[in-house]
Amino acid sequence: MAEKISNAFNSALGGAKESLGKAVGSEQMAADGASQKAAAEARSQANQAQNQAQGMADNVAGRTKATYGAATGNHKLEAEGKMQDASGDVRRAMN
Repeated sequence: MAEKISNAFNSALGGAKESLGKAVGSEQMAADGASQKAAAEARSQANQAQNQAQGMADNVAGRTKATYGAATGNHKLEAEGKMQDASGDVRRAMN
């Protein structure tokens, strides 16, 4: 969560620097701001992709566990699998 906040802050700060640089005629400030904004947005997208992948992995592992637990009559394993699958859904929805 801290990473998400940091990326949003740096994106906004970079956008502000870019706008200010353009307003005062400083190409260097505008370029630095655009670079900071782009880097923050790239990190944010990478984090989102990582969370989506981890969520899908949790879904697959959880469903596998739940199915195996149901097939073997292991209710504890089945419940753990369902919880892991639900955890994957939550992780993917948090993006």
